[in-house]
Amino acid sequence: MADNVNLDARAREGRGKNDARRLRAQGMVPAVLYGDADGNSVLAVPEKIVDYTLQHVGDNALYDLSIGSGGNATARVVDAQRNPVTGRLVHVDFAPVNMRERIVVTVPVAVIGESPGVSEGGVLQQEAYEVEVETLPGDIPQELEVDVSGLDINENLSIGDIRLPEGITLISDPEEVAVTVTTPTEVTEDELEAAGIVEEPSEDDTAEGVEPDAEEGTEEVSPEEGEGPAGQNVQA
Repeated sequence: MADNVNLDARAREGRGKNDARRLRAQGMVPAVLYGDADGNSVLAVPEKIVDYTLQHVGDNALYDLSIGSGGNATARVVDAQRNPVTGRLVHVDFAPVNMRERIVVTVPVAVIGESPGVSEGGVLQQEAYEVEVETLPGDIPQELEVDVSGLDINENLSIGDIRLPEGITLISDPEEVAVTVTTPTEVTEDELEAAGIVEEPSEDDTAEGVEPDAEEGTEEVSPEEGEGPAGQNVQA
């Protein structure tokens, strides 16, 4: 797990689109830190730091929020809203984290190793891209690895085959397939035709001297003796 990210936050007094627009012009993004019965804290946090962390560390990154006179808090992002056109962050929701309490999180799965089945022509398919685990916040892994070094054709590995670090408990179904290597499927001409894929004739086919059929209803007639083209008389 990566180190906690230090984040200087500030209490936000204004509301509405105009206030949010002013914050973004200052390099900040509106945020909320969920609280207990006392309510939530409305904040503004540095956009670049949060955006970079989300893209390079992931959703399970932990942030040490410094809120000035509001104190400090350790939290993680539970929702990040982005502009659908530009992809820019427009709002972030944080939830406080107790470092001594176990939580359930979703962790990405990465495939490592070279499968012998793929070397023999098989096709590797990853079926599970993330799994749920229970862990202490400080032990959340950035990703879990599934090793396919021993995977042959028509074999698979389940989620239960993923090696977990000490102290982490699997929540997802261990019988669910994580990755498999299948025999390549041959595509028939009928399937290609049904898919609208038509093989164009090659140059060799057109070079075999096959002449196109004459148009129906026409017959080649040689001019009679003494007549030229179009029936014109030719003087001897």
